[in-house]
Amino acid sequence: MISKVGRNKPCPCGSGKKYKRCHGSIASAQHRDIPIGDFAKAIAEMQAQHQAKEAQRIAQQGLGRPIISTEFAGGQVVAVRNKIYHIKGKTFHDFLGSYLMGVLEPAWGNAELKKPLGDRHPILQWYDSLCRLQQRSGLDGKRVQQAEANGAAAAWLRLAYDLYAMDHNAELQRKLVGRLKNPDMFPGARYEAYVAAAMIRAGFDIEFEDEDDRATTHCEFVATCKASGNKYSVEAKHRNRGDATGVLKFRLGKRLQKALRKQAAYPRIVFLDVGVPDNQKGNTLPDFMRHALQDLRRFEGRSLHGEPLPPAYVFLTNTPSEQDLDGEVRRTVVLGEGFQIPEFKLDTPFHSLRQAYSALQRHQDIHNLVDSMRDHSGVPATFDGQDPEVAFGEGQTRLTVGNWYDIPTSPSGDWAKGRLVQAVVMEADQAAAGIYQLEDGRQFIVNTPLSDAELRAYKRHPTTFFGRIDSSAGRTIKDPLEMFMWLLDTHKGLTREQLLERISGWPTFNDYKDMPTQDLLELYAESMTWSIWTTESSAQRTAT
Repeated sequence: MISKVGRNKPCPCGSGKKYKRCHGSIASAQHRDIPIGDFAKAIAEMQAQHQAKEAQRIAQQGLGRPIISTEFAGGQVVAVRNKIYHIKGKTFHDFLGSYLMGVLEPAWGNAELKKPLGDRHPILQWYDSLCRLQQRSGLDGKRVQQAEANGAAAAWLRLAYDLYAMDHNAELQRKLVGRLKNPDMFPGARYEAYVAAAMIRAGFDIEFEDEDDRATTHCEFVATCKASGNKYSVEAKHRNRGDATGVLKFRLGKRLQKALRKQAAYPRIVFLDVGVPDNQKGNTLPDFMRHALQDLRRFEGRSLHGEPLPPAYVFLTNTPSEQDLDGEVRRTVVLGEGFQIPEFKLDTPFHSLRQAYSALQRHQDIHNLVDSMRDHSGVPATFDGQDPEVAFGEGQTRLTVGNWYDIPTSPSGDWAKGRLVQAVVMEADQAAAGIYQLEDGRQFIVNTPLSDAELRAYKRHPTTFFGRIDSSAGRTIKDPLEMFMWLLDTHKGLTREQLLERISGWPTFNDYKDMPTQDLLELYAESMTWSIWTTESSAQRTAT
């Protein structure tokens, strides 16, 4: 317990000296002196560590409510909005399995299990494949083990995670659960849950429309962006597998028109499922998505009941893992397109980086949604945002900036306590190079080998690997617009006078000197971008 002492009163140590002359510090009840400067540094370090943990949690879980849990009686207690669950497992995956069975009700699941495998509900077919995977992998539930997921495991966990997100952040409607249990209605209900959960993790509050209101048509739900306050009317359309006969025909226009026919009080977001197998890997846009996009664009400019079709942000999605239950997990592909919104198209040309940046800002909510669907597509294994390699690894000690470590200080084998002040991962060497400072102020650079698990953890969350937020760690700049935005961020602290000084040698200086400060910053960043980009020969540029 820290007690404040008047600077002109006797020091509690009994020396007889006044406090300010004796120590000039904050004194504790045990007379453990903590210099004010060191105390401030300790508080700053605690805040930095907390910020890094929160940043990593958001990177893993998204912008919805955090997972609320605590260890209890050898298991985990998990709060889901106003409900409490207790499980014996140690991972979030353990919880999700129990949660999903509870939502669907054990009696229903047991009744399905009595049926022949081919007659069971798709969810119970996933469950059968998942159980067989656990048996083959030797997963006994007594300890945390890792196994390569198959399509069924991915489908099972993703459904559970999506329903949990809705339950924890908004509302898990009984009607939706009932539709999920109905084999004929299951695909559409599953897709609606996928869309709602994706928007929750992207930082939207969702409010479902009243399905019992037959007086008018309406979209699935209204989504409110928590960052901007903007509202959107959201509709999700799942593709009937019978849409494709012989030649691959998506008939997206038909489903889009059906979605646009509904009443909407706010700008529209329409999700359309493509629903085809995909054996490709990597980030290449598959041909079937290009065909789907072409199919969609053919409907631009058309009318509906004599009125032009309204504009909409359209998301084409493909999640094929459940089509190959025993095979490997397939990639999810998401493509965002502005239907009759020219500046939100994939191939819209812009005359300048500033013009492209301005368009991006006008549609920032939707760009953030695209990014979130890419970044938060996985299902966390931990409750608190930690990487599983660290949370469940044996003997793994994560290097953390601010902590003290025993380090070598001479070739002869001398060791001392050093505080890690900065570190960087060298992937090629599978090591971390750290700068350590001793109590006497001397600094040493020490390389520490990283295990395969630690390297995987770094690649997953490079910006928070060392317990601090390092926005440049692992960052790769892929195009001029990303370079422009990075330069804007790194130079946003420049004053107007500094900006004018930096462009004072330009031949056109007089044309720009009266510009608003933000316009000057964008102009300067654009000039720097093209200067850097045209002199770089590498296709990949890493910001450091």
